[in-house]
Amino acid sequence: MKKKRISITDIANALNVTPSTVSRALNGGGKVSEKKRNEILALAKELGYRPNPIAKSLLENRTNTIGLIIPEFTHHFYSRMLAGIESVTSEAGYQLLICTSNENQAQEIKSTQTLLDARVDGILATISKMNDKFEHIQEEMDSGTPLVLVDRFSEEIETPYVISDDFKGAFSAVDYLCEIGCRNILHIKGPDNLSTTFNRFMGYKEALRKHEIELKEELLLESSDTNLLEKIRFCLTNHQVDGAFTYSDYLAFEIYKVASELNIPIPEQLSVIGYADEPISTYINPTLSTVNQQPFEMGAFGANYLLNKINNPEIALEIKNLETRLVIRGSCKGLEG
Repeated sequence: MKKKRISITDIANALNVTPSTVSRALNGGGKVSEKKRNEILALAKELGYRPNPIAKSLLENRTNTIGLIIPEFTHHFYSRMLAGIESVTSEAGYQLLICTSNENQAQEIKSTQTLLDARVDGILATISKMNDKFEHIQEEMDSGTPLVLVDRFSEEIETPYVISDDFKGAFSAVDYLCEIGCRNILHIKGPDNLSTTFNRFMGYKEALRKHEIELKEELLLESSDTNLLEKIRFCLTNHQVDGAFTYSDYLAFEIYKVASELNIPIPEQLSVIGYADEPISTYINPTLSTVNQQPFEMGAFGANYLLNKINNPEIALEIKNLETRLVIRGSCKGLEG
């Protein structure tokens, strides 16, 4: 038989006092004698009384919960970002309600509404790659619920955000490839509509410009292309590709597979750099050079920005562009990390 939850009324009846007297005693309010307060506290402890969080949240107009919307859990990047968020929210006494969008706008809209219905105190979100409308996010902000964006952002949304410096991250990767002698550098771009895709592509272009290397359209591939492997195979076979920079480590792995089929040795003939420093980068052979985005720090900064906005809605817009770190491993000529 399920044990009944002890209520303030139960304690009041046992001590022949009013529920309001018990409430004041439990919450440190006045108009309760020290003797009676001690009796109430002692009985509450004996009976195992626990405050009703729903009633408490209605009274304080705060739930001490934070909503989080991320595209998925499978990528190491998001699990590390989640760890950074939780390190801050847990310390501050907040619980996380986590939803995933699966990179689908309809699911993101549903998740946003679910979190608003749960009366969360604020929301952290990584917008999905399929987003082309932001009415649901504007609706959330108009409701007075604080919002902070992490990893990705849109210029259409005026809210605090924390991202990595993808332009500099990409620039450092391609600049390094140029420094070790690469001149035909293949680039596989990320999903359309994402700020991360645009900024990494701009970093790629700027590094080529610095080294006075012509941008070749035939060396630009789209990750969404259903014939991506065939396009990679064509590039490696026909364009003397000696370097590759990809939007993600997983796309770099696609290059590894095709290079292996064509008997193109990495790094002797082809140097490769990915992005995000996923665990796969240290498991494949040769180990993959990549760009670390500091996902744990990104999550921690985002959580702190959200708490700041919850506690002070009028606070100035906070924006953080985290430094990236180029990690050179075995996939670049003559270097082993």
